[in-house]
Amino acid sequence: MATQVQTVLGPIDTADLGTTLVHEHVVMAYPGDQLDPAWSWDREATVELAVQRMKELGEVGVRTLVDATPIEGRVDVTILPEIAEKSGRQIVCATGFYFEHVGIPYYWRVRTQAEITDLYLHEIEHGIGSTGVRPGVIKIAIGDPPTDQERKVIAAAAVAARESGLSVISHCENAKGGDVQLDILQEHGVDLGRCLIGHQDQAESADQLNAIIGRGAFAGLDRVGIEILAAEDHRVELAKGVVDAGHADRLCLSMDHAALYPSPKFPYFVPEGVREQFQREIQPGLEQAMWRRPFTYLFTDFWPRLEAAGVSRQTFDSILTDNPRRLFGDDA
Repeated sequence: MATQVQTVLGPIDTADLGTTLVHEHVVMAYPGDQLDPAWSWDREATVELAVQRMKELGEVGVRTLVDATPIEGRVDVTILPEIAEKSGRQIVCATGFYFEHVGIPYYWRVRTQAEITDLYLHEIEHGIGSTGVRPGVIKIAIGDPPTDQERKVIAAAAVAARESGLSVISHCENAKGGDVQLDILQEHGVDLGRCLIGHQDQAESADQLNAIIGRGAFAGLDRVGIEILAAEDHRVELAKGVVDAGHADRLCLSMDHAALYPSPKFPYFVPEGVREQFQREIQPGLEQAMWRRPFTYLFTDFWPRLEAAGVSRQTFDSILTDNPRRLFGDDA
């Protein structure tokens, strides 16, 4: 039976999701980058670029994109309805904090679990700030190793998910901590069938993904194309291991890609002694994988690898269409 999913333009039936990328970003900033005197953000140019990227998705049949940007990574959520209208794509945005090493602003670190739940539910029920844009999914994130702050925030998200009925998608740093996320979600009564444990691209083997699926959740290979984290051949091996185990109906694929990272400097720490080499030899390729290449990469570059490994087109299409629909509560 079809249920509804909240998009930035209003609710739609899960039956209308179509081909869906479950973990992407439109604009992803980093906490504090707007304090940099070099910060510059052109709203009009950002909308134009994002609309172009969304239209590229339409050319390969993608109808829906889940913008997994956490609260700390937002720049201006009012661009999302405009981009959705101009591109014809359906965009689902998120509420939820990032993992502690990068996110969870100080003010919210000293809040209680209940106060964080209240924040999430307020955004879900009333919209983000005064924008009226309502999230349609809850984002959770965990570091390596997990911290007490992250456990508190995930517990808050679990209660918000249980009370709102929204699905949950996750960030797992280094593909670790998915079991901790599942434990907390389960402890607070969340239906694990509505949860995607993401970023499993760096798992040693498909056994890790199949274990997540064995607990009733979805497993995500959702950083496709970011080869500095995992080789594409390894992702293919993981995907094939899940398909061969009979769990294709619980696998999700996406790219963790962005239309734009507006940070004026590279948003990750690079040691002093290797910065010039990094900027010359590594950064261009990394930026290409993170946000410069088209969103169509999953279809033009990764799909042929899966096909060569023996994954059928029917299975690939079902992973991108049927599985997101089930993740969002459609039991058909």
